[in-house]
Amino acid sequence: MILSHSTSQDGIIQSIMDLHCNGSIQCDATYGFGGFYKNLPKPELKFDISPQVEGVVQSSSENLPVPDASLKSIMFDPPFLTYIKQGREHNSIMAKRFGGYYTYDELEDHYIHSISEFYRKLERNGVLVFKCQDIVHNHRLHPTHIKVVLWAESEGFRLTDSFVLVADRRMPVGQGRTQRHARIAHCHFLVFTKKG
Repeated sequence: MILSHSTSQDGIIQSIMDLHCNGSIQCDATYGFGGFYKNLPKPELKFDISPQVEGVVQSSSENLPVPDASLKSIMFDPPFLTYIKQGREHNSIMAKRFGGYYTYDELEDHYIHSISEFYRKLERNGVLVFKCQDIVHNHRLHPTHIKVVLWAESEGFRLTDSFVLVADRRMPVGQGRTQRHARIAHCHFLVFTKKG
């Protein structure tokens, strides 16, 4: 039985591929180091704005170099960190590995424009898998997964499935800080279908 939550990212991605993508993801728009696919089938098309490994085509997720209505499935795992001034050049482990945005508005713009591009590039009934995490920015909780659903549905996608990845370990919080929000220890894999 496939459940909607897990501590295994591989398990969630495999479940999504089995339920919605005929066993594999065709395109990854933010491939990075390819960590998603260490134990899973690699996508046929791999893109990243800053390629980290061989075989990845340099491209923004907002402008994929493929014909419109040509893709069956897209994986999107964008950065979610904010207050990152220089992307991967920022002096933090997470930023160097994943990049980020300085303001939440920059994050929103990237997500919204990418969703529009994915809608154009997916064929009818094509599948978008969107990994996202809620964040606290400027002492305010941003329920990113809810916003992503609203943005995608306004573009013409239908939310088909939702998975929650629960972290089995987290990076330590700075000592001496006063905690104002619950520590976020999960992220969402949202599965959308392009309506016919």
